[in-house]
Amino acid sequence: MSKAPYYRYFALSALASFTPDLWADEGSTVLPGTVVSARQTDAPGSYQADTVTVGSKVALAPIDVPQSVSVVTQTRMADQNLLTLADVLNEVTGVSVAPWDSITHQYYSRGYSLDMAYDGIPVYGGSSGIQEFDMAIYDRVEVMRGPAALFMGSGQGGGLVNMVRKRGLSEPGVSLSTATGSWDNHRVTVDAGAPLDAEGRLRSRVVASWQEQDYFWDVSHKKKWLTYATLDYQLTPDTVVSLSGAHQEDHMDSPSMGLPAYSDGRFLDVPRSTHVYPEWSRFSYETTEVALDIEHAFANAWQLKGKLLNRTQDKFWKDAYPSPNTGVDPNTGMIASYNRRSNDSDNQRNAFDLYLSGPFAALGRTHHATIGFNRDRYLSRARSVNAPVFRGVPLNNPDLVPEPDFVYSNGTENEVKQNGVYGQLRWSLTDPLTLVVGGRSSNFERRSRNVAPATATAWRTTQKETGEFTPYGALIYAFTDTLNGYVSYSDIFVPQSQETASGSTVEPRIGAQWETGLKASFLDGIVGASVALFRTTDTNRAMADPNNPNFYLPAGEVRVEGWEMEVTGRPSDSLNLSVGYSYLTSHYVEDQSRSGEKFSLYEPRHSLKTYAKYRILDGAAKGMFVGGGLHISSGTDGSSDSPLRSQGGYAVANGQIGYEFSQQTSIALMGNNLFDRHYYARVGNLNGYNIYGEPRSFTAVLRTAF
Repeated sequence: MSKAPYYRYFALSALASFTPDLWADEGSTVLPGTVVSARQTDAPGSYQADTVTVGSKVALAPIDVPQSVSVVTQTRMADQNLLTLADVLNEVTGVSVAPWDSITHQYYSRGYSLDMAYDGIPVYGGSSGIQEFDMAIYDRVEVMRGPAALFMGSGQGGGLVNMVRKRGLSEPGVSLSTATGSWDNHRVTVDAGAPLDAEGRLRSRVVASWQEQDYFWDVSHKKKWLTYATLDYQLTPDTVVSLSGAHQEDHMDSPSMGLPAYSDGRFLDVPRSTHVYPEWSRFSYETTEVALDIEHAFANAWQLKGKLLNRTQDKFWKDAYPSPNTGVDPNTGMIASYNRRSNDSDNQRNAFDLYLSGPFAALGRTHHATIGFNRDRYLSRARSVNAPVFRGVPLNNPDLVPEPDFVYSNGTENEVKQNGVYGQLRWSLTDPLTLVVGGRSSNFERRSRNVAPATATAWRTTQKETGEFTPYGALIYAFTDTLNGYVSYSDIFVPQSQETASGSTVEPRIGAQWETGLKASFLDGIVGASVALFRTTDTNRAMADPNNPNFYLPAGEVRVEGWEMEVTGRPSDSLNLSVGYSYLTSHYVEDQSRSGEKFSLYEPRHSLKTYAKYRILDGAAKGMFVGGGLHISSGTDGSSDSPLRSQGGYAVANGQIGYEFSQQTSIALMGNNLFDRHYYARVGNLNGYNIYGEPRSFTAVLRTAF
């Protein structure tokens, strides 16, 4: 499809959306015996959250969580037009976002991929490389950096992303939003809700969005639809039940997985619009989720919360891509061969989380305890086929690669089950000193088998751990009511499938992080600041056994360390801001071939992320607002090739200007990469994943409410 210049898309459309101030507090209903509130997203109109649940289950002020935590509030998402999980995490301190296939991304922090929780339900497998719901259904996104084994069990050491969904509205409201931008990027969102009974006990909300877009590279085109509905019912004065459902489809014509490199290792010298995949390639995702929550408040201030989740995802793809270890001949411009494949997979996740929490008195002081159990089961079935490679394709003519008559020949089924009992105790030692201790006992199993159209086989267990204990501990010292210092220890384990010479599997990898820092809260909580120093040691990594070929030893070790700082919030009625810096180093301490080398290739050593929005509240220019931010990265490396290709340091500036006609209606023009910096959002291999960052682009958004 042809691409028109970006300046043709400065048209504005009628949108509707509550302004950030209205979205900030969704209201509450007072009933006999209890107060039931739709969740307050943030301090009114602020980028700083009042409370967080990630890392604690219960709602705590950010300064009371003894690990690094960032929250992207509803206000922030609206101000920056953050529409996807990738958009949101790209703004989070210490998080790196690596594009993958035009629909999905990979997310890294502190050397490892990020794990996921859906409204507090932790799930195994993270979010890298899978479709996630549009941000239109979420109230906020909480990110805790560092191991999160206490509440989730096995996972990586990068951190945990908790997606907190929107709830029913206690007051009637409808919002609409439309946006139009560069490369035919058009979007419409509707968000409506109201109480459905006179007492306000039954609260509803419906969200729907549609988006269609092209890209700065040739050919690709995507369509996305989303629907979401939720009902919150005050079953008794002390009990709330919530039921929600969501469905999203992403359909991508001729997706891009980036560019190959020259066979001598250099980046291609080609325009950013270059596309090396045939037009017949297709990717499609369909995700459906049903969730049920129940919360009960006891008279002694204890709470019981239970959450159930069922998520199904269908994924289909057929494509052709340059074969592994195949670059572009710098003399002829030819790609030696293309692989061709097709896959159709059905994935299902069933998970639940149940916990009891509340205060208790002992030794003349009040303490807090949480105890719970959660379980996660993920089942994946796939049919696939790899067609014969097609050889000799010019770089500029991928449509020479013919679409084969795909007939599935392989079939696999994989199942991962995990469950565990966890507990956390916040023990008040003195007025300023709190001891936090916790632990989890986890069971983990992974098994697989072949199914039709392949020859069927029996289930084979490849990973299994029983009663794996992961401890947690922290000390928090309150210097003042608004300044806390802390030191924390957190642990995590990752089962491994390699076999030792004795016939057993290699012991699980153990990741242990020490972190210390300071957290402060200003202006009644609407501005927060933090600084943290951390070190993670990842031990028991499988290494080849030098005395027994084809067997392994738990002898590898990796070390990740660095520091971070963040300031977020609304220092004045006119200004909202966020500033975050991270410094990270990582290397193999013990490895059969890479000792001393860099471990985490996709993350920069230095990263600075800033954003601010200023509103004019008085005078002739009242209603005007401006915003902008700067992302600075010291650069990243690619993978799999020697020597590695590297992306040098770069800075990307974004900005916006707009006008608020009223508290309900606003219009904004947003610009991305304003100075049109040429850079790679991801550095990959010889055959692909060298992905250009988006060139200068513009989006116009109009918001109003009814």
